[in-house]
Amino acid sequence: MKKYFCMMVAVLLIGGSLTMNAQQVQSDNVRKPLTDEQMIEKRTDRMAQMLMLDDATAAKFAPVYSQYLKEKMDCRKMKAKHSANGGNAMNTKTDAEVDEMIQANFAQSQKMLDIREKYYAKLHKILTPKQIMRIYQVEKSDVGKMKKEIQRRKGQKRPQN
Repeated sequence: MKKYFCMMVAVLLIGGSLTMNAQQVQSDNVRKPLTDEQMIEKRTDRMAQMLMLDDATAAKFAPVYSQYLKEKMDCRKMKAKHSANGGNAMNTKTDAEVDEMIQANFAQSQKMLDIREKYYAKLHKILTPKQIMRIYQVEKSDVGKMKKEIQRRKGQKRPQN
């Protein structure tokens, strides 16, 4: 009897430790959101690799591109609180509010264009026009991928019938 009792305690201890270890591994796999600075650094490194820049050019490119990304990010954050994608909410807005939203959208688009023109001049001193065009193409492609991922995630959250 004592022998069976000792075996049961041993099995429970081993099983408990395995369960605790599995929970710890699972919590370690949870992704932590990146800070804006980390995201900018990753995107800058990725773009330098994609453009196949040598070390000297990459050293000149990184601070300029990082600042470009930071300004674009700040511009997107300033985007009007009211989004034009309001759908049903659009019906409840007055004409003045909708006009204000449109004007804010124009201002944000203009600021984005100004940022691109400003950094085109800076990047042109470091890169060729083809490399700069490649940056724009990759950015456009990334936006498309993000939209698809957002749609995919929205689809997963919907209750299944």
